[in-house]
Amino acid sequence: MSEAERRLRDAFTEGAAHAPSDDGMLAAVHHRVRRRRTTRLAVAAGVAVLGLAGGAVYVAQHGPPDMTATAAGSPQRPGAHPGVVGMWEPVSVTGFSGSLKSPRNQVPLITLTGDGRWTASDGCNTASGRYKAGGDQFAATTEGPSTLIGCANVPNAHVLTHAATYAVRGDELIFYGADGAELGTYRRVAN
Repeated sequence: MSEAERRLRDAFTEGAAHAPSDDGMLAAVHHRVRRRRTTRLAVAAGVAVLGLAGGAVYVAQHGPPDMTATAAGSPQRPGAHPGVVGMWEPVSVTGFSGSLKSPRNQVPLITLTGDGRWTASDGCNTASGRYKAGGDQFAATTEGPSTLIGCANVPNAHVLTHAATYAVRGDELIFYGADGAELGTYRRVAN
């Protein structure tokens, strides 16, 4: 063996002594994977804690979603006052200058269900959401998509979402704004 070969062999031997072994490389990879997994689990736990805290704050402010079953087995929300449940046609709507009797693609109606949901047709479009009624207080929000076809639209959804109080007088349901002004009067429709 020549001197050059011996120096080369010594260089490789010395380099091999400082190089990581297969076990060392494998341990380093496993350490990184465990650290990533631990980080992901910590982030997921943090998100879960924030979600639970947000739910607790909502329940503290709005009360628990107390659902009771009716005889038919469908959920009845306590906020869905039985006096308002049904289908209602507009008799008069404040600020609406069109005719309530003019021909339309759909009949303008409001439907309030026992599970706290509402749907409204303005004659051409439909909208839906959730409502809460109790005492004389009323609150409604929209949810989901609605259509926007142009016609002599009866603003039923607007009346619902802007109503703060209501009154049921016989077969009539009257909605009032936060200022006490009448928004609309509706007549119960026989199913």
